[in-house]
Order: sequence, then C-alpha cells, then structure tokens
Amino acid sequence: MLCLTFGIANAQEVTHVDFDTNNPNIVFNSWNTSSTFAKVANPVQDATNTSNFVGQFTAGTDNGIGIGVIDANSIFPMPFNLASNPIFKMKVFATEEIDVTFHLENAPDYGNNIEVTSSVTATNINEWVELTFDFSNYDNIYMNNIVIIIRGANTTEGDVYFFDDIKGPAMYALPVAAYSPANSATEIAINTNLEIGTNGNFRNLDDSELTDLVGKVALKIGDINGSDVPFSVSINGDKNKITIDPINDLSNSTTYWYGVIDNAIEFSTDETVTGFSASFTTKAAITGDVNEILFDFDTTNENVGFESWSGTGFAKIANPDVSGINTSANVGEYTHAGNDSGLENSLVANATPLAPFDFSETPFVKVKVWVSKPVGVTVRVQNYPDYGNGSEQIINVTETDKWVELIYNFGAVTASNYDRVQIYFDRDSSGGSVAGDVYYFDDYLKSNVPPAVETALTPSNSATEVSQTVVPKISSNFQFVNLDGSTITDVLPFVELRENDASGSLVTVTATINDAKNTISIAPSDLLKANTQYWFGIKDDVIKYKENNTNVTSTSAIFTTKSTAISFTTYNDFDGTSLTTVSESMGDTPGAYETVSDPAGGTNMVTKWTKGDTWGGWERIHFQLNAPFDATRDDIFSFRVYASVATNFMFKLSDAKEDGDQNANLEIWGDIIAANQWQTIYIDASELADGISFDHVFILIGPGNGTITGDFYIDDLKGPQLQGAASINDFDKTSFNFFPNPANDMIRFSNLDGKKDIRIFDINSKQVLKKTIETNELSIEILKPGFYFIEINGMFKKLIKE
Repeated sequence: MLCLTFGIANAQEVTHVDFDTNNPNIVFNSWNTSSTFAKVANPVQDATNTSNFVGQFTAGTDNGIGIGVIDANSIFPMPFNLASNPIFKMKVFATEEIDVTFHLENAPDYGNNIEVTSSVTATNINEWVELTFDFSNYDNIYMNNIVIIIRGANTTEGDVYFFDDIKGPAMYALPVAAYSPANSATEIAINTNLEIGTNGNFRNLDDSELTDLVGKVALKIGDINGSDVPFSVSINGDKNKITIDPINDLSNSTTYWYGVIDNAIEFSTDETVTGFSASFTTKAAITGDVNEILFDFDTTNENVGFESWSGTGFAKIANPDVSGINTSANVGEYTHAGNDSGLENSLVANATPLAPFDFSETPFVKVKVWVSKPVGVTVRVQNYPDYGNGSEQIINVTETDKWVELIYNFGAVTASNYDRVQIYFDRDSSGGSVAGDVYYFDDYLKSNVPPAVETALTPSNSATEVSQTVVPKISSNFQFVNLDGSTITDVLPFVELRENDASGSLVTVTATINDAKNTISIAPSDLLKANTQYWFGIKDDVIKYKENNTNVTSTSAIFTTKSTAISFTTYNDFDGTSLTTVSESMGDTPGAYETVSDPAGGTNMVTKWTKGDTWGGWERIHFQLNAPFDATRDDIFSFRVYASVATNFMFKLSDAKEDGDQNANLEIWGDIIAANQWQTIYIDASELADGISFDHVFILIGPGNGTITGDFYIDDLKGPQLQGAASINDFDKTSFNFFPNPANDMIRFSNLDGKKDIRIFDINSKQVLKKTIETNELSIEILKPGFYFIEINGMFKKLIKE
C-alpha cells in the first residue's frame, strides 16, 4: 500500500500531550475498567522532566488492554503523519522494570492498529526516562488515537506508574489516499479488487452523502487516457474506502490505471478530491500444472503444528492407515472438542509460514482426510492477523475408513491477503461428533489442476412431493462464465423453468447467480401448481465452465410438486383486507411507515417502510395477528418485498412483541435476491410444533447491518388460517405415558403398542428429534439437558432431559 500526501508540512516533532499546556485536560480510560488513569502532580521533578503535571497509570487485573484517549477525534482531528516522522517519544517514571507498549489505532475502528514496545530497565528505575517508539516498519494513514499499555514481570494490581510529554509526528493537514494495489506495484493478481482509501471522508460536491460513484471513478488500461475497463463500484459506510470490482478478470502482464476523476467529489472538509489515482501491472500468466504443498507433516512445513482457540486437539502422529492415496509416514490428528471450534496453522516467529494465496493462479485448495463416519469438512482461508477477513467452504464426506482427497474451489475469491488456513471436522456436530472423536488430515496443497466437474440440481431429477414454494438450484464445483470467458452478470437468459417438460409452457422466474459464480437460483414469480410436473435447467451451449473451458450441456431435471395445494390466508394486503391488530415500524426512532401506491406502477396499495440505522441494524416491521395462526395446517408464510438492494432478511414468529417478553420464537433467514423488483418470499415453518400459539410476525431486512437503510416496500402478508387462542394446557394431554421423567438417555412407553411416530420439540417449539419406533423404547441420548415437549398423534407431554 502506498500513501500519497497533499500539502504536508516538513517533517517535525510535535508535543501532543504534556498535561500542562498541550491537551492539559485530556482523559485516558480503559474499556474494561481494569487499568485506570488520573492527572496528578509530578511526583519527582528532575532534569529529564520538570513539568508540573503528569499522567498516572494504575495497574489493574488485565493490563493487556491499557488506557486510551477518550473522544480521540476531538483531541486528534486528523491522523498522525507517520510518513513524515515515524518516531513517537514518551517520558515514563517507574519503580520497577516494565514494558511499555505504545499502541496506535483508528477511532472508531480500533481493529485497525499498530504498536511498538519499549522498556524501562533496571538502570532507569526511580527516575524519568524518555522512551522511543519507532514505527518505521508501518505504513498506515488512519492512526488517530493513542493507547498506553504498561506491564511487567513484577506488575501487580494497584502498582502505579507515571507518563508525560508524548511527542510524535504532526497530524495530516489534508486528507491523503492509500491505494491497494499500491502505485507502481507489479505482480498483481488478475482477479484482484482495487481500493482507494482516505483518512478523510468522501462526499458529493453539494455536501450530500456519496452513494452513487458512477462517472466519478475510473479503471483504464495503460494510463488515464487508456481504454475503459468495465467494473462495479461501492463505498463503505464510513465513506472512506472506495472499492472497484472489475467485472471480468484482468489481463496478464498488463498495466492498469485507476482512481477518482478529478473534481468529481470532495472531502467532508470541503476540499475537492484531485490526484487520487494509481497504476499497477498484473502478473504474467503461469504455464503448466501447479501442485504446491503447504503442509504434509513429512517434508514441507513438517514441524509447523496446528492449534485451536477453543479446545480442538491436534497432534502430529504416524499415519494410522498407510494405504490408498496416502502412504506418507506422518499425518495430522484432529480431536473434536464437542463445540464448533477447529484448527488453524500455527505461527512461526509470530508470522504465518504461508505466502498469500493468489486464487487466480491456484484456485484449488486440496487436503486428504480420513473419517470414521460421514461428516462435513470445512476449509477456511483467512488473513493473519485479521481473522475476520476470510472465505470458507464445506464438503460433505461420505466415504469412511479410507483416505479421500477433498478439493475446494476458491477461484471466485478476489482477496490477495489470505495467508492462514483452518480446518473443521463436523463443525456443527450434525454428523453426530462428540468431544473426543478423532479424524485425520494430511497433504494440504494449493493447485491449478481442476478435478472432474460435478453439477448438482435441486430438486433432484424425478423428485416427487416437492413443495410448491421450491426455488430450484443448479450448483457446481466449477464457476459458470459466459462463452467468451467473461463474468456472468445476468443469468436469466440462460435458464428456464417450464411446466411438464423442456417443451412445456414457460414459468415466469427471477434468476440469480451467487458471488462465487457456482450456484444458480431460479425463483418462480408465483406459487407453483400442486400435483404438477416441472422441468428446469440451463440451455445447452449458452454458458461454460471456467475451470475446464467446456460448454455446459445436458444440465436439467424434472420434479413433481405435492398433490395437495397449500392454502393461504391473507393477513394484510394493504388494500383493505387485514387480520392484524397492529402493523408498525420498530426502532429506537421508528422509521416512517405508511401505505402508498405500488412503486413498480401497479394499481394496488402497499406499505412503505423507511429503515433507519438504530438498534445496530435490527430495526423491523411488526404485525400482531387477530389471533394465533393454526399450526396444525400448512406452516407456510409468504410476503412480497420490493427492495433497493439485494440483501438478506429474517422472518420471525413469536408469542409476544418485545424480545424480553417472548417465551418462544422461530427465526428463519433468507435472501432477497434481486433489487428494484418485486419478489415473493416463502417461509417454511413446519419445524414448529402443532400446538404452538404465535400471533406476532416480524420482518427484518438487512438484519444487524446498519448500512442497509432506506425505503423498502412490503405487500401481501399471508400464512396459515388463524385459530382461537391456544392454551399451554394443550401440552398436558395425557393419552400416553412414559418413564422415567426426568430421564437421562432412554425413555419407555407403558401404554402404546405398535408403530409410533414420535416428535420432540425444545422450549422454543423447534423440532429437535423425529423418529418412528415399533418397540416401547426411545433413545434421547443426543438431546442436551433441558426442558422438552414430546408429541405422539397430536398429543403432548412434558419431558425433562437430565
């Protein structure tokens, strides 16, 4: 990354804090209230420090946090210019040897930080000493806060140290840019995204919020006068980072120019943005097969272990099954912790031993595994130390008691800073793993050699009893691309859904392709007909697989829907039909909520909801039904949504409005797959117990995402027929008996004979076990301790698992 500065003063040293004249009222604090701060009189005035006041640091129980400046943006309105002077100095007084860490971070993004440690040695105790902190190895334009961390081998709670005269580089006078790729960079991956960051904030020339960057940034071949390269562009919520995403892979061995068009936007400080641009050159194309070992426990990184953050065990052991595709001497042993933790490669000298992946060159990560039962194996690639920046995939392993090679395709990943790997066996324990279960892995490698193409269709060919709400999907282990190799942006012309067969009547659909470009979803615009055969697929020879450059052909399936049609009751259509007593917006300051005309030009009325940014993005629409819905009927709900962005949603059912008042609820997540058009969403809530009594419905759009705001439209909320108020006594019907209760691993029925269909629900009425038995015994070993309902033939009883 290269920083480009404008109007920077000559390098200089500035006193930022001295508690006397420079920020005399500055306040430091610890976010966990462990270490504490006070401004006090200088306890020892000597030749090194004659000032009247200093800062006092009192050690707490957790001194790794330190104390940071409160309201840093008012103290340091611009970041420190480390490019002009990378040296900070601070005077310290201690009565014992200590390590002092000078930690710089961005406010409010404390996750963006750098730090340097210096020490007070035995020769400098009981006197003021000036410590130096050299940040020459760091290039960061965002640092605008100071955190001081003090600790030592002899530090105990209550120990007191003093600090004063914090000096360092001047703050930037004007915003500057940071580029990725850096200006003049070479050997850049052809699938990279481009970022233009600033330590200011971008906005439109009229001072309005910057959301549309079309015509304001450019990507060109060669230089600013070169040919345009097609791309999409976005800006983050803080308005300080622009991301340019080329539509197609860039060309090898080619120079590109990208930047902000001069005088098209400005900073929040009113300066017009000019000169924000950079150039870079892509890598030459590789030739031949690449199979580069990352870890094999024998010859490559053979002494690098794997480690866990929450109990998963690792050991390098002799290969327990020297056969088949793996005859190596040593392998990695993975011991399940009974939770969702996994393993990641250990560090060497505080750094990862892996070079960053270039998935445009080697898109495949391969690993050999050995499992004793069918489980999912997840491989994640991520950045160190920013572990939140990564990508992962799961492959379900069905072959047991033998070595198999799994091949993960990360070809659609554009990040170029992933340099650490993780592995999880049965992460969610859906395969029945418990603490102590052992699996094995070996021969981690990256490769450009593709496996055989695999394409799966859902529903599968000849499937029957398929829901009328189904969204057919076509997934592959390869990416789908246009015949000319370019990225597919509109997949609708290439797929079809028809009644009966490939020659039948076309069904109107919305079709999308995921970000990985390997899954196509075909969403019918209306509910499919009951007891009807449908055909769906990709038209022959209209797109191809990227990895093997072959056309997609013969990719289709037929299925038949259920014989009984779903029955819906309209809860609210905003045209006068309503079975709701409450229809409202919820938030700290609830967004506008009103009935308006259809934004797509229809004659019907809909509700318009303006989502704000309160509640951390968890604002919502709330309906209270006239009565609870009848859970014994089709547990299918639907609503229509018109959104300005493609995002996710959460549909929630509960027995009360406020979260704290709810005894039970069901939350179902899904995706709004298309922007600026109506989409009908179907919700399958069949996992709920038939006796549940829910009369509250919530719709959340972009839940938990405070950047997803603005106007959204909702229409035609529907679901099962309503019923009269249900009683919790329904759970106490006693048409069957079982013992013991409470129980540990097994229960026995005393008055039921023959085949029995049994369902068990948790306290939130979610089905956790379903089994048909002919004996009078049922194992409940897999249940966690707690309170449950057991249901047979519509009758319920309470069950306590110890």
